[in-house]
Amino acid sequence: MSTATTPTIPLLDNITSSPTPLSSHLNTTTVSTPTAPSWLLWQFLDSALPTGGFIASNGLEAFAKLHPDATSPKDIEAYVNWSVHSCGYTNLPFVTAVWKLVDEWTLRDSQLKTEKGKARAMKTVLHRVGNIDREYDVFMNNAIQNAASRKQGDGIVMMGVKCFADQLNHKASSRARSRLLEQEDEEEEGEEESELGPNIRILKPFKALLRSEEVAGHYPIAFAMIARLLGFDLATTRYLHLHLHARTLLSSAIRLALVGPFQAQHIMTRSQAKARFIDAKTADLTIEDAAQTFLLGDICSGVHGRLWTRLFNS
Repeated sequence: MSTATTPTIPLLDNITSSPTPLSSHLNTTTVSTPTAPSWLLWQFLDSALPTGGFIASNGLEAFAKLHPDATSPKDIEAYVNWSVHSCGYTNLPFVTAVWKLVDEWTLRDSQLKTEKGKARAMKTVLHRVGNIDREYDVFMNNAIQNAASRKQGDGIVMMGVKCFADQLNHKASSRARSRLLEQEDEEEEGEEESELGPNIRILKPFKALLRSEEVAGHYPIAFAMIARLLGFDLATTRYLHLHLHARTLLSSAIRLALVGPFQAQHIMTRSQAKARFIDAKTADLTIEDAAQTFLLGDICSGVHGRLWTRLFNS
């Protein structure tokens, strides 16, 4: 009678050798690339920002419980590397497509002069983003991962509205009070300045589409929208998506007591070259090229809902 063996995860050592520079793979001539406002970027990276990203372990919890003898720091590092590899091939094509759509709309919105024209352009881009979201919904046929992506997308949209879009109303009311009280001194004018542009307003109608269930609001779609609206260029948005994916996985590993905080940071540091390689490798992929490349992680994510006890939603 044969005995079951614990699956091993390859270490992805073959992708650490001299990755091609990122700039040679990214086509920056067809889209505008606004400079990322550093303050908003650091704010977005802050773990205190309530994005809802720490509800998922991307199958790591199920893997650790099904194969407890394969949870050494080396195994966890391999799992993280392969999961980042898969994220590049599954999510980044959709992130890129949505970023470009919102970027085109931002440029067009700045050129339109009438409110009717602006409203028509916004409705068009929301429809096109919704179509991409529906394509991702069909593509992500793993029920557990699909549900987790919806929850994370809902969370990041809620964060975008509460933390950023609502500030447009605050600024408008502040200007009205200033005119009423005739307080136009230099200090108050400085307080009105913000890195947030008026295009952040699109998050509210997108949230309404979520609530009416016209769109699923998957995480990569919502992430790309908010990243462009906050002014992050395409290269920053793609690399940031991979960074946050790895950070979420390692945060899950710490909460599951698989690695310690210092060991997690060692893994994070070593993962940057591999993430950069995957970012460059997938730069030219379209939605039609999206593929799942980490089948073990996909299987573990699929059985996560059958665990007797669990900390995470996926």
